[in-house]
Amino acid sequence: MKKNVLMAMILIVLVLVPVSAASLNTSSAAQSRYAVGLNLGTNSGLGFQYRANRDFDIIGNLGLNNFGTSHLSFDVAANYKISEFSIEKADFDVTMGLGAYVGIPLKDGEKVDFALLVPFGVVYHFESAPVDIYLRIAPGLKIIEGGTVGLGLGFSGYLGALWRFN
Repeated sequence: MKKNVLMAMILIVLVLVPVSAASLNTSSAAQSRYAVGLNLGTNSGLGFQYRANRDFDIIGNLGLNNFGTSHLSFDVAANYKISEFSIEKADFDVTMGLGAYVGIPLKDGEKVDFALLVPFGVVYHFESAPVDIYLRIAPGLKIIEGGTVGLGLGFSGYLGALWRFN
């Protein structure tokens, strides 16, 4: 079932995103507030972003947990640009945020997970297309694991691409 749900989400994104993606006009894409795409990592599925301005956004992921348990995973974070750098003519943003993760069990016998996350990322904004590529790591503090309250360390990591909308 895990693969079927993931494949359905990927197909929906692949059909809907190009239809409504921002035009190739870079100023249009640069000003767009919304983005949706694919996210691969500890939680693979759909990635999304609401950008309030160039330095602040809300990021999130909805997908399946790839390690250990069969959970529908959801995380969301307020994300800030803390720095930027260039390699040749390519400009990158460095981001940091604060957010939360919830893992909802898909099998009997598994319990809910909850953690606080501190995501760090590097983002590249394509100049010629309305696409952002990111690499993000998110160390966290597990508060509920397997339905049991207690403190522990956690980690998430993502590689993804977001298509910008007008």
